[in-house]
Amino acid sequence: MAETKGYDLTGKGGIQAWSSLPEGTKLTLLNGAVGEIIANPHDGGWVLIKFQEHPHDPSKVGQEEYVFFNEVQTAAG
Repeated sequence: MAETKGYDLTGKGGIQAWSSLPEGTKLTLLNGAVGEIIANPHDGGWVLIKFQEHPHDPSKVGQEEYVFFNEVQTAAG
């Protein structure tokens, strides 16, 4: 089984790490939702995710949404 890589999105290097997150990286948002990056324009702001879990609105599972870096708690892939 492949080892999961964690990304440090904090401190001075956080925005650099965020900008270079590859597609397939799983993000856990501050609201508890979990999604997978399906597109990253590498602009340092937004990524497009597809929700896999959403505790506050289960109807969002499977939907795509842009999220900003300050909405993200953790990134692993």
